[in-house]
Amino acid sequence: MPTSNDHTVFGNAITCGGTIVRTFTIQNLGSGNLTIPSNGITLSGSHASNYSIGGITLPATIAAVSSTTFTVTFDPSANGNRTATVNISNNDCGEDPYNFAISGTGIADNQLPVITCPSNISTTSTIGNCSAVVTYTAPVGTDNCSGSTTTQIAGLASGATFPVGVTTNTFRVTDASGNSATCSFTVTVTDNQAPTITCPANVGVNNDSGNCSAVVSYTAPVGTDNCTGQTTLRTSGLASGAAFPVGVTTNTFRVTDASGNSATCSFTVTVTDNQLPTITCPVNIGVNNDTGNCSAMVSYTAPVGTDNCTGQTTLRTSG
Repeated sequence: MPTSNDHTVFGNAITCGGTIVRTFTIQNLGSGNLTIPSNGITLSGSHASNYSIGGITLPATIAAVSSTTFTVTFDPSANGNRTATVNISNNDCGEDPYNFAISGTGIADNQLPVITCPSNISTTSTIGNCSAVVTYTAPVGTDNCSGSTTTQIAGLASGATFPVGVTTNTFRVTDASGNSATCSFTVTVTDNQAPTITCPANVGVNNDSGNCSAVVSYTAPVGTDNCTGQTTLRTSGLASGAAFPVGVTTNTFRVTDASGNSATCSFTVTVTDNQLPTITCPVNIGVNNDTGNCSAMVSYTAPVGTDNCTGQTTLRTSG
């Protein structure tokens, strides 16, 4: 049991002229002077002024401002949590018993951690794929105090397969006091691969009987691409199942992908007119000669040929 000239600190007696050592954790907010009236190191008791604090073993000094207020001066190079060993001395050897208490609650850490993301990344999709494998150095946050953690809250991990387009990667660092900071960077994958398209072989047919054309059917080509979303359009010629005129018709198709890359192909449909034109002459004519002449004036309707196609000509080749 403490004697009348012993004084209790957290259940430990300090004899007259004695010293007790207590350890506290003080969290450094940075350099400079900090006055801690109530939430740092506090003395209390009926004769608190008779006690002194000293022997602090961290890069700082501590001095009494009053019986209950102390100024702590930190070394500017000392950051983070520091453990302070405080010597409490009994300078009063009086006979009156009284209690003495000291507490160290620490100083709140309101300093944000720091995190820096890598620069934005741009690349092209790998051949035959609508993506690219991208690696990067994941950022790790730092803090004035130990115990911070860094997590990825958006995007894809390094080494993942990134799709064509823009992926935003966001990281958050959170310190032991709940303060946090974030950073972001983008991975842009560009599709510069042209789509592919293959047209059917050239087509050759004769005209349909009685027509200057032929109905031709074919399988319309459909383009493909490493990414979805491509469209195929016929840019010239006629659709499958249409009546193709005699001659050569060029059919061209274009496929365009979602990134604007395109490719074309063409084939021809040749319709040959192998149908003969028709011509009908009037019936044979028989007349007598004109009087006094060895001939006769004869009139007839000259025949005009017809054809399944326009443009025919009729000529008298004899007579």
